[in-house]
Amino acid sequence: MQVLLIGSGTVASQLQLKLAEFGFTTAASLSTANPQMLAFFDYRALLVVAPEAAVSPETLRAAAEMGKLLYLVAGESDGLAAWANGAGIPTYAYPPSGVDIDRLLGELKRAETGGRGADDQFRRSLLGSEASARLQSGMAVRKIAVTSPKGGTGKTTTAVNLAVALALSGVSTYLVDADANAGALQYHLRMTWARSTLLGLLRKETAGTGPREALDRIAAGARFLDAFTEIEKLPTLKVLPGVVTGELSDAALQDDAAIDRVIEGLFDAGVGANGVVVMDVGINPAHPLHRAALRAAEGIAIVIKPEIPDVAEVRHWLDRMVGALAGRVGREAAYEFIGSRVKLCYNMVVANGFKGIHSLLTRELAGDDIALKLTPNGVLPVVEPHAAIQSVNSARAEDIFAWRYRREKPEELRAYTEALVDFACHFVPLARESAHRTGLLDPDRPKLGFLKRLFT
Repeated sequence: MQVLLIGSGTVASQLQLKLAEFGFTTAASLSTANPQMLAFFDYRALLVVAPEAAVSPETLRAAAEMGKLLYLVAGESDGLAAWANGAGIPTYAYPPSGVDIDRLLGELKRAETGGRGADDQFRRSLLGSEASARLQSGMAVRKIAVTSPKGGTGKTTTAVNLAVALALSGVSTYLVDADANAGALQYHLRMTWARSTLLGLLRKETAGTGPREALDRIAAGARFLDAFTEIEKLPTLKVLPGVVTGELSDAALQDDAAIDRVIEGLFDAGVGANGVVVMDVGINPAHPLHRAALRAAEGIAIVIKPEIPDVAEVRHWLDRMVGALAGRVGREAAYEFIGSRVKLCYNMVVANGFKGIHSLLTRELAGDDIALKLTPNGVLPVVEPHAAIQSVNSARAEDIFAWRYRREKPEELRAYTEALVDFACHFVPLARESAHRTGLLDPDRPKLGFLKRLFT
């Protein structure tokens, strides 16, 4: 593992020798560092000897956002030590004793073998230990399916932005492409490689190499987590791509039992890692893959545009879903299942006509053959065309709406990001508070009140 060492005194020189002795490579040894310099070197861990270096908390936060592991050697009265202790950053006394150095090297060894997560350090460095703990313990819905009754509603864009917004707010987020019609999730995130894919996991399960016994299932949790690919510069977001067009006829996509085990395993693995799992689910609820994801989800976000064709498709989609569930658990239980899980998210909304379209949907769902009452849980405004084009066609994943807003705060993305975080609060109630703390939303600017304007 490569270590970037910041410090230019006796202790820093001593630590550099110890690092080499224990098999670590020093990427560079510098006397100072700033956020711009961090990108110049290839390294996994940043080790700062505070009394011998010029480094600010902002630089350490920037390193955490890049997914680097942080370690600090500092005196008790050092201001950097106080910040690091509040953020849960491993801190050792200055000058370090032999025991301190052994502890530090032991921590680095554990990190090298995957024993320490950059996502937790990212969260703590931005939120602090107390707020981080409250965020992690206060999640209402951890297994989320994002779906739609028809194409063209912005379902995948919404799933990706929801996952990015949660991750930027400090939530460990696992994003899965569960669209059996060939998903585009990996293109939104500009992924050029992946540790594994959902189809790869399904093939192993179908071939009989997946877990069967209890101990195997426990070990499978780690294997499912290892299948995710960490997104560069956002260590709290991990992604599992799905199926591409040439794989649609693969036999593994028709093995119901294997699909159920893998979908449930992915949900359970992400939750077991104290995270949230977001699955982008295709538009056909009858497909075995989509059916498994919807059945296992605790929350189902249905993304639609405020247009009559979308309202009609939602009506038919829910009718089919009620019918499928009623055959197994009864009609009343089917209504309860859908009513307790479905979160309706209108996308690409402009003010004119929104209330009339939702009133039409309400009437459609109150007929003799179906009796559901859904309220809008998310209302995402239409985004300026030039910003939408940049989000899809630029070379950077950081141009995804929510990510770009955190970085640049362009006014044309403000209403969308605020509304997106509001929707995220249905799953993670502290999402807005955490979004302010991490800089996704600007705490010094009053809320636009986009929803209020729509309903008045």
